[in-house]
Amino acid sequence: MTPSQFLQTLYLADRACMGLVIDCWNARVEMVVDRVSRIRSVSEGWNFDATGDIEKGRLVFEKVTSLSFSPTGPLPNDVILEIHAEPVGDGHRFTIKIASVNNQGNSTEVTVDIVASGLFLVDPSCPQVEIRS
Repeated sequence: MTPSQFLQTLYLADRACMGLVIDCWNARVEMVVDRVSRIRSVSEGWNFDATGDIEKGRLVFEKVTSLSFSPTGPLPNDVILEIHAEPVGDGHRFTIKIASVNNQGNSTEVTVDIVASGLFLVDPSCPQVEIRS
């Protein structure tokens, strides 16, 4: 399954980025999401099925070679607006648009660009399992 296909199995539309964990020694970036829903049938869509939701799920980007934020400064700390992957070289460029809300309630769109070999999902209740499909 390609990263683009895998992303189509995740429902993140009204979900929030709780944090980013950067593990430089292991070349990983983890995005902690408040709740991840799985889409069982891409043709049917999500259908508001929350039975398999993963609370505080982690999207793990592996073999990361590049990470950037635009604009620099605001922390991506609110709703995930968009996420997609495109092939680049031997890996993929993951573009994630996340809202950032400051103390005054003003929102800024932050684009997080990650170049990595791939990604998988981790359920914190079973952290040793890498969910790849």
